[in-house]
Amino acid sequence: MQFLIETDVLREYLVSAQPGESVLRTALVTGVCYTTMVNALELFRAARTNEEHDAVMQVLMVVRVLGFNSRTAESFAKLSQDIETKTGIIITEREAMIVGMAKTSKLTIVTKDLFERYKRFEAVPVLDTAQEVPAGE
Repeated sequence: MQFLIETDVLREYLVSAQPGESVLRTALVTGVCYTTMVNALELFRAARTNEEHDAVMQVLMVVRVLGFNSRTAESFAKLSQDIETKTGIIITEREAMIVGMAKTSKLTIVTKDLFERYKRFEAVPVLDTAQEVPAGE
C-alpha cells in the first residue's frame, strides 16, 4: 500500500507526547509513505525553534517528498476541473495539488482534518486517521 500523508497527520506525530503507536508509524510499517512539498512547506513554516526545525527534517527523512512541474500542473488542473464539474465543489489550489499528486501517483490520502472534504471529491481513496490503516495489500 502507498500513502500520501497529509500535514495534519505529520503534525500530530511531531507534537505527540506519546512515543507509542501513531497513524504515521502504522502507515510506515504498512506501506510506503509520501508527502508533498506543499506539506513540507507547511511544516517548516510552523517550526519556530531549531529543535522544531530538526524534528521536521527528521520526519521528512522517513517519508518521500514529492514535487511537481509544469507537466503535472496541467494534469492537476484538469483533475480539479473534473472534480468541480462532477461534484459542484470548488477546490483550492492546495487541494488540487494534494489530490492531483495522490491521483497521479496512485496514493491513498491519509488525513483526519480533511477526510470528509477529500471524500466528497470522489477522486482518490482517503483514509481517516480514526480508521485503522489496512494491513499491507
